[in-house]
Amino acid sequence: MFIIYAHAFFALLAIPFGIVIFLTEKGTALHKVIGRFWVFLLIVASLSATFIQTITPGQYSLIHLLIPYTMGSLIYSIWSIRRFKKTRIQKYKRSHKFSMIGVYVGALLIAGGFTLMPGRFFHTLLLG
Repeated sequence: MFIIYAHAFFALLAIPFGIVIFLTEKGTALHKVIGRFWVFLLIVASLSATFIQTITPGQYSLIHLLIPYTMGSLIYSIWSIRRFKKTRIQKYKRSHKFSMIGVYVGALLIAGGFTLMPGRFFHTLLLG
């Protein structure tokens, strides 16, 4: 049960930090520091999710497909922004932006919505 609470803690903490990142000026020291912390939160949340198998013990469910999506998107986003810094080609900056938005929506909002489905731990915890 600890792994579920740890996973939820990191995922829930990533939601407001993501909003702050989206609202701050891009490229500033604050944006970079909070962004790195946000990536750390998502990596921990993704890795901890690999150990959660309460609905089908010993098996992964479809929601686990968001783990490689999240990890791959984070890697792509970091690669894109580094390419932008090196080349100043705008497509890399846009790739970083839209990849990070995709991670926020897919890994946090959509996956978070799935946790409220009947039979899931948080559905039971919040809705009885």
